[in-house]
Amino acid sequence: MKFTSYSKNSLKQAPESIELSLAGSEYRAEFQAFSAPENSHKTPVIFLGGAFQSFSSFKYEVELVLSTHPVILLDLPSQGCNSQLAPELGLNDLAELIELFCQAKNIDKVMLLGISYGSAMSTIFATTYPHRVERLLLSGITCFRRESLITLLEDSLEQLRQGKMEEFATTAVCNLINYSRIDDTEVSPTYRRLLFRQISRLNENERARYAQNTERLLDFPGFDAFPSCPTLIATGEYDSFTLPSENAAVAVQCDNATFALVHNADHLSQFERKETTSALFHSFMCGESLDEIEGITLHDPKAFLERKDMRLQSRNRPLEQPYTLTDKETGKVHTVRINNINFAGCEIEQINQDLSINQNSSELYLELPETGHSYHVRILERHPKNLRCLIIQRNLKAADSLNTYLNEYFLLSRDNCAFFTQELA
Repeated sequence: MKFTSYSKNSLKQAPESIELSLAGSEYRAEFQAFSAPENSHKTPVIFLGGAFQSFSSFKYEVELVLSTHPVILLDLPSQGCNSQLAPELGLNDLAELIELFCQAKNIDKVMLLGISYGSAMSTIFATTYPHRVERLLLSGITCFRRESLITLLEDSLEQLRQGKMEEFATTAVCNLINYSRIDDTEVSPTYRRLLFRQISRLNENERARYAQNTERLLDFPGFDAFPSCPTLIATGEYDSFTLPSENAAVAVQCDNATFALVHNADHLSQFERKETTSALFHSFMCGESLDEIEGITLHDPKAFLERKDMRLQSRNRPLEQPYTLTDKETGKVHTVRINNINFAGCEIEQINQDLSINQNSSELYLELPETGHSYHVRILERHPKNLRCLIIQRNLKAADSLNTYLNEYFLLSRDNCAFFTQELA
């Protein structure tokens, strides 16, 4: 592998590319490879990012890792800024392309850093080609087909198909950021607006790439094997997109895993706690102790899964009752009680049971007069009169109003309702 020297503007330069043959088709891998001369003989670290990330997203991490190791930033078809569309490729195929890249560049061993979406490819590669992987770092991973997450991903695809970019961007921002913990994570309104603007302005090719990546996740049946190499699995302690418990569940399955939570961070810990997260990753790459890194807590993943205090959001019961649930598809208006509610979802009780409301009802809106908005809800579970629902945000101002309502409105009872599961924590 030929490495080049790194400068502060390197990540803004056009990447190199290589054509890889898989199943009779040609696929383009784009990459940048850097190393200090004294480190070029060491095992390189391959960065695989998540949705809405580019090589520039890793600037801080790259500059830190280059002090000890070579770095390879890799975009496979439809990943990062690679504009090649490849809807026929699944996650296993992408892992095979990583192997073909290593073969073409004569790379014997790598360390892999997979963030969010990139964590799935990294895991598959590490289990399929264990001889290639010296160490594996994963952030924001899940192996469960959680119903609420599937619903959110399917909904995002539908908004994209309809060209509703403001709704699509709002949902994405509210999925990636745990709104109920923004005081802890210190995610500013400016950052939220910038992220919203970036996502809402995706061009046609970028939209197609997002759709393909999301469809790959939805088509993926789950891992049939787990890594045996030294593995670090880390996420923010308030990650509401890939739950801490789900990250721990992957760690339990690995032969040699360390599980860490980053304090006061959610799914975007790489940005919210950049120095802490980078120090954690780099120390693990170097084989150093993680015990003294400020801002993280190491957990035994099995013990973590047995904890009873893993709720990420409080549950509130409005004292003012009842409320209005409108089905915009049928025009029917229903009077309901809210048994409990948080930013992610709610349990509502029908005062007069109506069987026309079912789990396929896709245009239900719950009116909260105290916020000045109505909120799109999707039914996850139906009982005779109770409906367990996911709240899907469609408007950033409405999302802010809901968060303010939940945190500041004095006519809320902070009770210990038991109907919710951790799925909507």
